[in-house]
Amino acid sequence: MQLLGQPHQLSCPQCAATMQHLGLPAHSGRSVPVDHCPPCRLVWFDTLESVQLNGLGWIALLRELQEQPGTPVATVAKGATMLDCPLCRRPLKPVQNQTRYGRFPALECSGCGGHLHSHAGVLAERGLVRAVLPADRGALQREGRSLCCLNCGAPAQGSETQCRYCESPLQMLDLPRLTQALRPSPGRDPETGAARAAAALWAWACHGCGAALDPGRQTHCEHCGHAVLAPSLLDLNPLLDKLEAQWRQDIASRQPASTARPTRRPRDWRDTGLARLLHRLRPDEDVGSTQAWQAALGLGLLLLWWLFF
Repeated sequence: MQLLGQPHQLSCPQCAATMQHLGLPAHSGRSVPVDHCPPCRLVWFDTLESVQLNGLGWIALLRELQEQPGTPVATVAKGATMLDCPLCRRPLKPVQNQTRYGRFPALECSGCGGHLHSHAGVLAERGLVRAVLPADRGALQREGRSLCCLNCGAPAQGSETQCRYCESPLQMLDLPRLTQALRPSPGRDPETGAARAAAALWAWACHGCGAALDPGRQTHCEHCGHAVLAPSLLDLNPLLDKLEAQWRQDIASRQPASTARPTRRPRDWRDTGLARLLHRLRPDEDVGSTQAWQAALGLGLLLLWWLFF
């Protein structure tokens, strides 16, 4: 992950340690600063930074959220503990931000407009999560996998609706929405053709029968009916690799071709006015024949001068 030169070093509102200052790709082509405290699993956005990130920026941020598991306090989820803004030191207030995917909790500063999010809150703001269904729990149980808290990574047991460690609500990654949101061209098939060609491109293996799936189009395997699930952020790595490669290929295809100017030859007799006049008189001759003709003309003029003068 690229670290910026840190024009301002922010301290985590929860543990007072220096937050990592990340430079993430944005729609403008520049880097957008985002601050992250891995032990507390808290992310700070200044004003509208979250909407400025492009697909590569969100892919890099999702990879960052996978690293360094911690034991977070349920500050953002519950809003019970008063924290101060890392920029202006004003008290942060708990809010329930509304998106088209539902509400998600955050801590907001009324002074500078920044937001403090948990890892799960970052995903919820982008609309990358959904509610856990009973069918999801049954499918994971048949696979021998556990539902994991998207905030702290702890496994859930039974029919729990919130994490027993950080008290965040248990949610499931929404693979179709995530894939469509992070593609360079949302809503467009990654490859022209049938769904089988798209599945071969993404190569998401079904946990039930192993068949190739397209997580951006399919929620269930068309062969065995098994649900397509990713219970933790670590399960996203194969998909993030595909998305990142597609983004870099898309960026490379949009770059203009090299416009390097050709090397200019040194100036010589061919750049004189007489050479241009002779070329107009005999344009179909090559350079060698032109030089021979010019030599003959010069000798003739010299002979005339000798005879008459």
